[in-house]
Amino acid sequence: MMKVMIVDDEPKVREGLTRLIPWEAYGYMIAGTAANGFEALEKYDELRPDLVVADIRMPGMDGLQLIQKLRERDARLHMIILSGYADFDYAKKAINQRVDGYLLKPVDEDELITYLESIRLKWEAEQEKLEWEDSTTIRQCGWLIEALLSGSKEDADTFLGQASSCGFDWKEYQVLLLDLYPSGEGNPLEMEEAAEEIRVYFEDGGSGISFHLHSYLGIVLKRPILGEQMKRELMQELDTVLTGFCVEFTAALGTIVRDLKDIPASYEQARELLRSEFFIAGLPVLSPDNLNQITPLETETAELSSIEDRLYYAVDLGDSEPVANLLRTLGRTLAAEGRTEQEVKRYFAELITGLLSKLAMRNSDLDGLQRKYAESVSKLYQQRSLEQLIRHAGHILSEVSRHIDRSQQQDIKIMLDMIHRNYADNLKLETLAGVFNYNNAYLGKLFKNVTGQYFNTYLDQVRMEHAKRMLQEGLKVYQVAERVGYTNVDYFHSKFKKYVGTSPSVYRKETDPVRIKETHPISI
Repeated sequence: MMKVMIVDDEPKVREGLTRLIPWEAYGYMIAGTAANGFEALEKYDELRPDLVVADIRMPGMDGLQLIQKLRERDARLHMIILSGYADFDYAKKAINQRVDGYLLKPVDEDELITYLESIRLKWEAEQEKLEWEDSTTIRQCGWLIEALLSGSKEDADTFLGQASSCGFDWKEYQVLLLDLYPSGEGNPLEMEEAAEEIRVYFEDGGSGISFHLHSYLGIVLKRPILGEQMKRELMQELDTVLTGFCVEFTAALGTIVRDLKDIPASYEQARELLRSEFFIAGLPVLSPDNLNQITPLETETAELSSIEDRLYYAVDLGDSEPVANLLRTLGRTLAAEGRTEQEVKRYFAELITGLLSKLAMRNSDLDGLQRKYAESVSKLYQQRSLEQLIRHAGHILSEVSRHIDRSQQQDIKIMLDMIHRNYADNLKLETLAGVFNYNNAYLGKLFKNVTGQYFNTYLDQVRMEHAKRMLQEGLKVYQVAERVGYTNVDYFHSKFKKYVGTSPSVYRKETDPVRIKETHPISI
């Protein structure tokens, strides 16, 4: 939608033009008005209009002078001039200033609309051209980066010679590499769409130039990422961009460089981190300072046979905490022995298979255990880090342990207890499904069958009961919202009204003990 500024020294004319036609219906919005040329120049930088409708005769600075000043600031600005019959010869000079239209006062509605429709078509064509030119320049930079990283001296020389011409002459550069992979029902087409969303986010925001190389999506960042806080912010941004996609990623940062020819060094460092990601503990973003974590310096190790025996008894007894600790010790021991990624995965798969077989032999209700968990065991080979492998193995054994010691209804009871104790946390059904090793949809149905309510409905009701109590105690609405797990006060307000039937502030007043006592005094 085009923004319009109306400039005229007569208040009635300014008001009349804003109401003359339904501007929005023709693709325009009134951004502001000005009483003279000087005020128009002051407001121009703030409003940044696409079209200026200005009177040609104004005190102090006339329309022609205003047009000349505005042209100096924006050669593409569109303009329509207004004048009386006596100013016709004077108005001809404005036409030579490349104005888009000339209207006599009083303004004819149909004539103005004709001009507006013509101007809007020109403006849309100009915008498309600008967007194409910008995207072409950015894509050219991406191709130049790929040429630089491909390794040949000729390509590198080409890059260095053309980089500045496409605006790629920053003070610092840092390579961000993203290894995208499907999650759940993700597919190759969705991976491409996700990569495109990330590319658009960085390039349209002016914070980086993207490239594709060796199956990685890369971004040369204009603003380097420094410190853990900036890493967390980067992860949040990427998570937001990928909302709705069945796609996960590992992110790695190369070192910061200050010369274009050193970008390959930053790229190689980020690539080395991704190659070694399996043995690096799960971190928001991998960076050069994590390289010393590839080989653990101080780890708790133990005899492998001893770990296996203790694991069996912990699972059989349903003791989940020792299971998690033993699996972590096992992973550290294998890493310290110098096992490769595939060797570690194979060891875990064989260990879990052996445990399932042994448990099934001694528990008749677990017949067919190996067949049931065959798919879960095979997914051990798909885990992308040692930490994920340990967690996945733990999920398998925890699920087996629950089958030995608990029924599904007892799992739901545990979930209900968790909700009542942790209602203020960011509880999600998918998170609990991972903890209990259930499919999201299946756990949701199971929860509703047992409780009669959907998970989110039950959680909201628990939160509302606590919110009512806190409001009765005199806490402010924003304090209550935060304490019951809502970061957005407006969202809490709508939820509270839905479940309670009135707003939090009204409920707080109605249940205020002091107010009730004053309104309804106790008679003696």
